[in-house]
Formats: sequence, C-alpha cells, structure tokens
Amino acid sequence: MKSINIQATSTSPAVTFNLAKNIFEISGCSRPEDVVDFYGPIIDWIIELKQSINDKLKAEHANNPLVFKINYDYFNSASAKYILDMVMHINSLFKDGLNVKLEWYYKKEDEDMLETGQEFTDIINCPIEFIAI
Repeated sequence: MKSINIQATSTSPAVTFNLAKNIFEISGCSRPEDVVDFYGPIIDWIIELKQSINDKLKAEHANNPLVFKINYDYFNSASAKYILDMVMHINSLFKDGLNVKLEWYYKKEDEDMLETGQEFTDIINCPIEFIAI
C-alpha cells in the first residue's frame, strides 16, 4: 500500500501514513483552502486499508496495534467534518477486527481540543488515549 507523506504548511497539517513502518500521524494546523482536496486522499487511504484487511494483516498487528496519532494545534469548522469522517473510518478498521488505537494529543491548556477528542469517545468503539503535551 502506498504511503502518504504531506509536509505541513501554515494552513495544513503534516500527514504521514506508512503501513510498512506502522506510522500513522497527523499534526499541525488544519485550515486548508480546499478541505475536500486535502482530506479526500487521507480518507481514501483509510478506506483502501479497510478493504485490504485480511487474516494476515490482523495477525501481523495482533500484538502491535496500528496507532493513529492525532495532534492538531487548531482546526477550523470546515476541517472538523473531515476529521470526524477520518476518525469514523479509523473506527471502522477497529470494528472490522484490526488492532487499532487512537492517540489524541492536546496542549495542557487547550481544554477545547481535549473536549473535542472526548466527544469522539461517545461515537466510536476504538480505544482512544488522551495525551497532554
């Protein structure tokens, strides 16, 4: 499966999704001019991963979960819908039997970012860990 490597800009986060290296990270500020163009390939990648789930992939990650690290400094309302879609697709990986975990990073003083992540716990089954930085 092809990796995603997007460098951060002043308006979009850095994204590294690499199945071979078991790295799934998104971090930075999200207010891209074209939110569909930015998040579309990321969501498509997760959907492609879901379609490739098989017993071998499940066995490879039985004791080594796929940890999706989400670390936003800020995201606008246009990004919020796509972030939720992304999280829902990650959750679908978990529901299909893949060992998946979410890590939601937030600055200690940013209660809004923590609360946003906590709201996901009401709608997903995937384990989520909140990490203050």
